[in-house]
Amino acid sequence: MGQRKTGEMIVWITVIIATIGWHVECYIEDLCPNCNLYQDSAEVRSHCAYPCQCTNRDPVCEPGVPHTRDGCGCCPVCARQEGDPCDGIAVCDQRKGLVCQYDDYYSPAGICRVVKGLPCTVYNKTYDNGETFRLDCRTQCTCQNGTYACASLCPQENISPQGLCRHPRLVEVPGQCCREWMCDNVNMERPPNCEALVTPWSECSSQCGLGLSRRMSNANEACKPNNETRLCQIRPCHSPPLVNAKYARHHHIRKGHECKATIKSMAPMRLKFGDCRSRKTFHPKRCGGACPAHVECAPELSTTVKVEFLCRSPVEGHDRLDGAVPGDDLWEPVHRPFSATADDYVHSVYVDVEWIVKCTCRRHAD
Repeated sequence: MGQRKTGEMIVWITVIIATIGWHVECYIEDLCPNCNLYQDSAEVRSHCAYPCQCTNRDPVCEPGVPHTRDGCGCCPVCARQEGDPCDGIAVCDQRKGLVCQYDDYYSPAGICRVVKGLPCTVYNKTYDNGETFRLDCRTQCTCQNGTYACASLCPQENISPQGLCRHPRLVEVPGQCCREWMCDNVNMERPPNCEALVTPWSECSSQCGLGLSRRMSNANEACKPNNETRLCQIRPCHSPPLVNAKYARHHHIRKGHECKATIKSMAPMRLKFGDCRSRKTFHPKRCGGACPAHVECAPELSTTVKVEFLCRSPVEGHDRLDGAVPGDDLWEPVHRPFSATADDYVHSVYVDVEWIVKCTCRRHAD
């Protein structure tokens, strides 16, 4: 009987203690709603006192200044504004992007300041964070914390016409920046009774470096045979290594594999001749050059592409390839962004270029 009463008393005492503990937690929560978030932080514990002791009235703030919780998460205070002193209790107005900045780690107080993003430097010009600028009349950019993103102001230039449009190309229009697509009229291209006459392209005139390839064609309005010329390059005279220097330590070319028929450029290249540079970058292919003396590699399959070049001086008509010097390198590695306006490349011309698809290597006949 006595053991039963003792057990009931223990149960009642446990219930009473739990009830008292719950009321105490509620009381502390009313005084400091976020104490449980801060009381374990050594940084806050050094200047905060718990339970929170707040006045019954909220502080009166100046017009436009909001209320916020102090740095201990306890009492409502007026948010500090730009230039106001701040510390672990007096907090800055985060809605306005203000942050308490200290002179050093040991400073007891700081100043509320706006954290500004980093500026951008583009072609020796500096733009503030968030500032919008133009690289040229076709390209608009925005500075975003030290880097910049660009968008085309002429999106229609990126949409090539399809269907019946023959030989689509972008042409300059006097009085406007954006170029427009032009097509060759099927009926005007050749008279009805014109018999097609197109000879094969000749071999590239240079075994290394820039060369020329020619053919005869009557694909014109008058149906008269004309000489056509295209740029070509089988390989550079100073061929780059098969493996980029960045990966050379981790990539070894086995003995006997140095002679490779077709090699694709790992880095982006611009095509160039004279004072002209291609608007776009490419990864051209070349025929292998690190081969024994009795082995020769040459294009087995190639096509002709029309590439837009931007030149510093006007190049029109049959003289547009006068700046092409045999033996020069047709390919130029891209080291920095290309701005036509900043570099004075303002004259556009389209030039035919031989584009290597596949090479083959053969032994010289004895």
